[in-house]
Amino acid sequence: MKPLHRVVALAACLLAVVSVVLAAWSPATEKVASVSDAASVPLLEIRWHGGGIVLQGAVRDSATQHALAQAAAERLGGETDQVTDWLDIKPTGLVVADPAALARLIRLGQEGWHLQRQPAEARLAVQSLVDTRSAQALSLLQAAFGPGVSARVVQLP
Repeated sequence: MKPLHRVVALAACLLAVVSVVLAAWSPATEKVASVSDAASVPLLEIRWHGGGIVLQGAVRDSATQHALAQAAAERLGGETDQVTDWLDIKPTGLVVADPAALARLIRLGQEGWHLQRQPAEARLAVQSLVDTRSAQALSLLQAAFGPGVSARVVQLP
């Protein structure tokens, strides 16, 4: 084999190996990124802001979805057009141990509050950690998600 043919054959072989390695590596990194992204996305998020309430995430049943949307409308004095309901009903959605407690939390909430429910933790950001409303909110948060979920009230930034 001539030296030029060897170089071309070696380059082609090297290019093939690099292509295989890149093809195998790319889906693996995408899988890792999507798993970490999924872990950081809240299962349920409720935001009290701009004179409205945003409900976002997935719940398991329509009764829970309805109870949360109705509580948000009641909190806003019946203004259903100020409730943004992006709650999907999915069999894999969030289990709410006590939808009535979560509905009471929605009615109790104040402008600026922000609830995020992760798989094993629920955090509610509030203006003050020492007022009675925040203490009541923590109690409702624990009741809403049950004993298997760590519930915390944190200070808004």
